[in-house]
Amino acid sequence: MGQCFGILFSRFLLELNTTTVVTAWIFNLYQFLYNMTGPVLGPLVAEFGWRNLSFVNSLVLSIGTITSAFVSSPYTLFLTYSLLGGIGCGVLSNISYLIVPHYFKKRRGIANGIIMAWDCGGQFFGAQLIKILQDEYSFVGATLILGGIILNCCVGAALFHPVEWHVKNKSLAVKTTDREPSSIEETSRSKQEQNIESTPKAILNVLLRLLRSTVADLRILKSARAIVIALSTTMTFNGYLNYVALVPFAMQETGFSLGDAATCLSISAICNIVMRVVIAALSDTKCFSYRFTMMASSLTVSGTFTLLNDLTWLKVAMAVWGCGVGTYNGIFNLVMIHYMGLNQFIPTFGASLFVTGFGYLLIGPLAGYVRDLTDSYAKCIWVLASVSFSSFLLWLVMPLAVIFDLRRKKDETHEKKCSSGGQI
Repeated sequence: MGQCFGILFSRFLLELNTTTVVTAWIFNLYQFLYNMTGPVLGPLVAEFGWRNLSFVNSLVLSIGTITSAFVSSPYTLFLTYSLLGGIGCGVLSNISYLIVPHYFKKRRGIANGIIMAWDCGGQFFGAQLIKILQDEYSFVGATLILGGIILNCCVGAALFHPVEWHVKNKSLAVKTTDREPSSIEETSRSKQEQNIESTPKAILNVLLRLLRSTVADLRILKSARAIVIALSTTMTFNGYLNYVALVPFAMQETGFSLGDAATCLSISAICNIVMRVVIAALSDTKCFSYRFTMMASSLTVSGTFTLLNDLTWLKVAMAVWGCGVGTYNGIFNLVMIHYMGLNQFIPTFGASLFVTGFGYLLIGPLAGYVRDLTDSYAKCIWVLASVSFSSFLLWLVMPLAVIFDLRRKKDETHEKKCSSGGQI
């Protein structure tokens, strides 16, 4: 939904002469709510389970898409697309990132690459599908069909089984952590049974637990490594996703068709998919460097932000750009495990999305304001390129962040020993 925003709504918004600032706010509010599901996702999963949460939000996303077909004003999209779509899609997508590492110990990189690849499969298939559907059935018909397709997510949600259900020899079942699928399902059921007799009190208790867990997870930002990861994710995601959203608008204004824009996005998606799988597989090798890979991908993405007048060269640029984006996305969650450990993965993931979400309230609208002020998409794209380049600069200082955290840990350990010795 996010990566096909421009293809889905560009004709509709251009016909209404919607300003770039309003368009940017619609898209970036969607991304803000998408990312705000990150900090509360761990506590929500602990309360309700992977499958229940995924199923409900599949319905929310489908309803948001279907109701978007009947809007007559761009401001209504703030409710149907930004609110319902952002929350629904955010929960579904982020759950898919979180659940994979718990199901795979060996070949985790390849498994992660596959799920990451299909994350951008929507951009590859969706761009062309939406364009064809809009040509055949208009904006309303195409959006209704898309909402029906999204309902199939309910089927996928039903397949999030606890892994022990499929282990033949139960004595060989791997012990799970308190946040893995099986224990989460059991915890969810037991809590539901305990609270079924006092629903109002149960709801209040759930909200309080969610708040406490969310605040506890955000404390991970005391780590310098977590701050670098969170800020890098913020700059990269804000830069490239706003670029994807604006490309169809910019290309149509330049004289290209919506079909040309869909083709460019599909080309970038193909390269994105390939690089996600390749890089994720390479991450299983001993000589793989996460930091160098993140630096190279950030530099590639920022260096290929462009809007050329020649369609052939524009396709080439989008292909290279897609390779950079795919490289970053292929391991961005594995980087968190590499630097922070699996035990701190969910808090780091949630905190990164929290920071990234607030970035959408600033960076995207700023780019839209630059476009309206200068009447130039090129200058708008330069702003987004600069944002992405800052991610490269952040990874330069990661070794310093690692050293800082190690020294702080040693100091804390020394203080504890001194205090315990004083008590004795």
